[in-house]
Amino acid sequence: MDRLVGFLIVVAASLAVAQTPQKLRNRYGEPDVERFRARPGIGLTVEYGSDHVACQILIQPSQQILSSQEEEARFMSSETVTDILEEVVPVGTRGKEIGHVYSAKGCNEFDITECENVSLARSTHNCLPLKREREMRATVTFKRAVCISQSK
Repeated sequence: MDRLVGFLIVVAASLAVAQTPQKLRNRYGEPDVERFRARPGIGLTVEYGSDHVACQILIQPSQQILSSQEEEARFMSSETVTDILEEVVPVGTRGKEIGHVYSAKGCNEFDITECENVSLARSTHNCLPLKREREMRATVTFKRAVCISQSK
């Protein structure tokens, strides 16, 4: 019986100090960065401008914020990354393509597409060519005035 009472006290205490999103918003205001689960195992991190609209988006395999151990590299399929990019910045909203840069060194490839409204960058690891999951990360940078002035 004493163990049950002790357990209930610990549970009640932990619930009392738990930091929910609403508690954090009430205390600190709206976040300037948020992370979402875009797909199982894939995180989508958004940095907002002062107008609370996305300025940068990072798509990468989910990972712990704090980890005491070195994690093994994880990758995403190119098709999935393309689908997520289409969801967050559809082709029709990107504007005309105005430039393209491609770089490859060893197993790593880096591809940047500059459009009128956004810049898209994708990093790929191609040492295992038969493996579907090769994308390391993708970023979207919006070229809105609020975002440009914020990055200075």
